[in-house]
Amino acid sequence: SETFIKAVKQALEAAKPLILTLHKKSRNPLLQDIRRRDDVRILEVTPINRNLLPYKIISLLKSELKAPK
Repeated sequence: SETFIKAVKQALEAAKPLILTLHKKSRNPLLQDIRRRDDVRILEVTPINRNLLPYKIISLLKSELKAPK
Protein backbone atom coordinates (compact mmCIF):
# COMPACT_ATOMS: atom_id res chain seq x y z
CA SER A 1 0.00 0.00 0.00
CA GLU A 2 1.06 3.60 -0.42
CA THR A 3 0.94 4.06 3.35
CA PHE A 4 3.41 1.20 3.86
CA ILE A 5 5.76 2.49 1.15
CA LYS A 6 5.72 5.96 2.68
CA ALA A 7 6.44 4.53 6.15
CA VAL A 8 9.39 2.49 4.85
CA LYS A 9 10.84 5.50 3.03
CA GLN A 10 10.51 7.65 6.16
CA ALA A 11 12.23 4.96 8.23
CA LEU A 12 15.08 4.81 5.71
CA GLU A 13 15.60 8.57 5.98
CA ALA A 14 15.72 8.50 9.79
CA ALA A 15 19.14 8.77 11.37
CA LYS A 16 18.80 5.38 13.03
CA PRO A 17 19.93 1.89 12.07
CA LEU A 18 17.28 -0.27 10.48
CA ILE A 19 17.03 -4.00 9.94
CA LEU A 20 14.93 -5.13 6.98
CA THR A 21 14.34 -8.40 5.23
CA LEU A 22 14.20 -8.32 1.44
CA HIS A 23 13.23 -11.04 -0.98
CA LYS A 24 16.34 -11.70 -3.03
CA LYS A 25 14.66 -12.03 -6.42
CA SER A 26 11.85 -9.50 -6.01
CA ARG A 27 11.60 -6.83 -8.69
CA ASN A 28 9.40 -4.61 -6.53
CA PRO A 29 10.38 -0.96 -7.16
CA LEU A 30 10.64 -0.19 -3.43
CA LEU A 31 13.01 -3.11 -2.87
CA GLN A 32 15.07 -2.15 -5.90
CA ASP A 33 15.36 1.41 -4.54
CA ILE A 34 16.50 0.06 -1.17
CA ARG A 35 19.12 -2.17 -2.81
CA ARG A 36 20.54 0.80 -4.76
CA ARG A 37 21.08 2.98 -1.70
CA ASP A 38 24.69 3.72 -0.72
CA ASP A 39 23.86 3.53 2.98
CA VAL A 40 22.48 -0.01 2.85
CA ARG A 41 24.37 -3.17 3.64
CA ILE A 42 22.77 -6.41 2.44
CA LEU A 43 23.60 -9.71 4.07
CA GLU A 44 22.45 -12.89 2.40
CA VAL A 45 21.15 -15.63 4.69
CA THR A 46 22.40 -19.07 3.70
CA PRO A 47 22.33 -22.45 5.43
CA ILE A 48 26.05 -22.01 6.06
CA ASN A 49 25.96 -18.55 7.66
CA ARG A 50 22.51 -18.37 9.25
CA ASN A 51 23.72 -19.34 12.73
CA LEU A 52 26.47 -16.71 12.72
CA LEU A 53 24.44 -13.86 11.21
CA PRO A 54 22.90 -12.69 14.51
CA TYR A 55 26.43 -12.05 15.84
CA LYS A 56 27.42 -10.29 12.62
CA ILE A 57 24.32 -8.09 12.78
CA ILE A 58 24.97 -7.18 16.42
CA SER A 59 28.55 -6.26 15.54
CA LEU A 60 27.41 -4.09 12.62
CA LEU A 61 24.78 -2.35 14.75
CA LYS A 62 27.26 -1.63 17.53
CA SER A 63 29.75 -0.11 15.10
CA GLU A 64 26.98 1.92 13.44
CA LEU A 65 25.80 3.27 16.78
CA LYS A 66 29.37 4.27 17.73
CA ALA A 67 30.15 5.92 14.38
CA PRO A 68 30.10 9.74 14.32
CA LYS A 69 27.27 11.19 12.30
